[in-house]
Amino acid sequence: MTARLTINTVGNISGENAKKNIAYCNEQGFDYVKWGIGLYPRCAVVGGGSSAEKHFDELREWQGDVFAVNDMAGELSDNGISCYMYSVDGTPVEFKSGENVRGAVFSTRCNKNQFSQFKNVRVFNMKEDVEKDGIEGGPTGICRAPHLFLKMGYSGIDFFGCEGSFFKKSHFGSDHKDAYGDMLIVGVNGIDYITNAAFMLQCEYMAKVFTDHPVFMKNHSGGLLQAMIDNPDTWSVVAVSNDIKKQGVKGYETPYRFENLVWTN
Repeated sequence: MTARLTINTVGNISGENAKKNIAYCNEQGFDYVKWGIGLYPRCAVVGGGSSAEKHFDELREWQGDVFAVNDMAGELSDNGISCYMYSVDGTPVEFKSGENVRGAVFSTRCNKNQFSQFKNVRVFNMKEDVEKDGIEGGPTGICRAPHLFLKMGYSGIDFFGCEGSFFKKSHFGSDHKDAYGDMLIVGVNGIDYITNAAFMLQCEYMAKVFTDHPVFMKNHSGGLLQAMIDNPDTWSVVAVSNDIKKQGVKGYETPYRFENLVWTN
């Protein structure tokens, strides 16, 4: 028997701040991304998961564009990989950049502090803000990437560093404090994956994307994401943290005992 959670997502900025950020983009007159069909070769989208490091040699030689999510742009730059920063995140904390970051593609919801780092910036609207031509998808930047980059004219997308589970560190190169909120454990085929609610939702959404569109989307990430792709009907939430319980989740009263193998990368 599988156990799943129904989770209502909430953005990390208020609706009022989102409107302010969108207004700033319009005032500054940033170029909007252009739409097309099959204009470019496949692009790479690189999340902050530790598995990305296994593919750094491949990404250094990538023949198309590389888009790195948030701080991962700076991490790729430090490792000699040319890329663009990509984000839908409204946080005012500047993401890490570097000399090999060629520019940025930002949602109009992104904070103005992110734009100040770049001369070459293109923007796009989210579906919830602009019905016509807004980018739709799940709750994270990774989940919006399929619609965005195909609509921009890339012939396909290869995803790296999107495993959605972690062990020693939440992200490549650093530990993010917010990753340790709303934590849970997902059991898949005898292996326990340590994750959080946002990562689980991302994996759940993207697993269906990869399954439904294998010609256009390719996963190189492993971890919980690949486990959900391989076992769509049998993965189960086996333990949740106290902060999730406080939000009304029932049925996880007994302290969890680690008896299965734990995914460590």
